[in-house]
Parts: sequence; C-alpha cells; structure tokens
Amino acid sequence: MEPVLRNGVALVEEITSWLRLPAEELDARVIGEEAHRVLLDVAALNAAAAAGDQEAFRLQQLLLARIYDLFMKIPDEPTAEGSVVVNGVLTALERATIAAEDAAVDWAVVDAAPTTPAEYLSWLKQSARGHRVFKHPYYMKFIRNHATAAHLRKYVIQESVVDGRFDDLLALMQVGTAGPAKMEIANNFWDEMGNGRPDEVHTTLFNQLYDVFDITPQELEDSLTATALLSGNLAVLLCRYRRFYPEAVGFLGMTEWLVPDRFVQVVGAWERLGLPEVGIVYHRLHITVDSQHAAGWFHNIVSPSAGSAYMRRGIARGTLWRLNSSARYLDERLAEVADLITAGT
Repeated sequence: MEPVLRNGVALVEEITSWLRLPAEELDARVIGEEAHRVLLDVAALNAAAAAGDQEAFRLQQLLLARIYDLFMKIPDEPTAEGSVVVNGVLTALERATIAAEDAAVDWAVVDAAPTTPAEYLSWLKQSARGHRVFKHPYYMKFIRNHATAAHLRKYVIQESVVDGRFDDLLALMQVGTAGPAKMEIANNFWDEMGNGRPDEVHTTLFNQLYDVFDITPQELEDSLTATALLSGNLAVLLCRYRRFYPEAVGFLGMTEWLVPDRFVQVVGAWERLGLPEVGIVYHRLHITVDSQHAAGWFHNIVSPSAGSAYMRRGIARGTLWRLNSSARYLDERLAEVADLITAGT
C-alpha cells in the first residue's frame, strides 16, 4: 500500500527550513522516528507525482531544485549541505525522477542503436529529427509570429533553469574527463566565460533579460512550472554525478544542437516587437556559438565515446531524457497559447 500524502506544501516548506541549518545540527535534531516520518512523506509525494498528480509533481521538483541549490550556490551562512537526513530526501527524489524519465524511454530502440561511431552519431541526430520536439510549433509558430512581450517575459523565466547556469553545468561535467573530451568541454566553458571578458560572460548576458523585464529572484521561483523545474533538475543531476557522465554528454549535447534553430525564432520575435537590443545579445550569440559547440561536441566527445556499449547506452539515455522532457515542457507552453495561434492564423 502506497503511503498517503497528507500535505505536500507543508512537507516542502518543512524540509526547506532545514536547508538553512548547519548539517550537524540538523542531523542531531531530526533522528529516529522523525527522520523516518519525513522519508515516508517524501515517498508519498513521489508516489502522488508518479500517479499523475500535477501539484505533487511540481512540489517534488521544487523541493529537488531547492536542495540542488545547496550545491550550486555559494552560501553566506551555514547550510545543510552534507546532512545525512537531507541526503536521504535527495536520494528519494532523484530515484523517483530517474524512474519517471526512464519510463518514457523506448529501450528497444536504444538497444537497436548502431555500434560504429559514425553510424551511431547519425542515428542519434536522426532520432532527434524524428522526435515531435524537433522544430516544435511553440517556437516555429507561436514565438516567432504571435508572442507578445509578456509571453517572452514568461519564456525567459522558464528557460532560466538551464540557460542561467550553463557554465556551472559544464564545470561540473568536466571533472574526471581527459583528452579531446576535456578540451572540448573546456573550450565550451571558456566561451561561456566570454573568453575572459567579464562583461561578456554568457550568464551575465542572460541576466540582462531580468533587467529588461524587471524579473526578481522570488518571481523566478514562484513562476517556474513543474516541467521547467524538471529540465533544470535533470541537468544538475546528470552533470553532478560521475556515474551519469554519459547521460550528461547526451543531454547537454542535444541541448546545444537544438538551441540555434530555437533561438532564431526568439530573435525574430524580439525584433518584431522592437524590444531593447541589450536583452537579445545572449540569444543572438548562441545561434552561432552553439552550432559550433554542437559540432565540436559530436566530433570530440560523442564519436570517440561511441566505441563503448556503456557510453552509447548512456548517451542515448541522456539524449532521450532531453528530447522527452523538452517535448512535455513545450507541449504545455503551446497548450497555454493554442487559442492565440488559431486566432492569428
């Protein structure tokens, strides 16, 4: 019998309050039956999310994102990073998230992938081209032709979970790599760093969008949808752990491969609306840069790795996680504006 979710909001806020405590203090306070009770409540939250409860799904991903912030931000006070009890919660959330993404993968297709590097790379790209997320109408129809400034403002908020920290994802991912793969990630990272020019660091350029639209940090979290939170969480999950390095190769590589085509539509909308030029620098830059990065990624990381069955399976898994999660995210965004597209056709 599945545990019963009593109050998901209260659970998330309770655990969030723990994150501001020193790890040793928290682990001394939450022990025994109390720690067991919390893990049962997290299990109930995960079960509700798996059963299709959308509010539970958002709370699950919001809590995971808040815990990941312990590892992705420099604190100005003690935190619960390293806490045994928080690690138990984190592991439960991660395993539930992994299970949900794996359930959407057609493993028979993955197992039938070519084994030679050139054919495998071609198969990987063709899998993306044949996926419903490729040239998704949210970008190709709505963003380019119908989006207003308010729509682009919402779009920026949802995209912040990946674009707003891509440099840190690369920094995490490169740990333990060597040779051409390490150099490719390093070159990519250095581009993200503005090639040494602080005012051209890509996250700095992206953050200019917050100024254009007057977006506050609190609004960012309050406005993030479950599927947007999931996209950011998957990126951190795959880049943080060495065992998921192959999946990170697929996930980030596919992210960069899809970006140029998508950002062309964003730039088109920006120009159509006559919005401040400073806000679109990031997207203009990535139309060219990510085309180069994707080519280098495939040549220097994917192809040399494709001789290993372990790497091929992991790269395909990460690629499909990216394609599937992006499709669900964009399907939701499209459903929100479907009437506008119909009216404007």
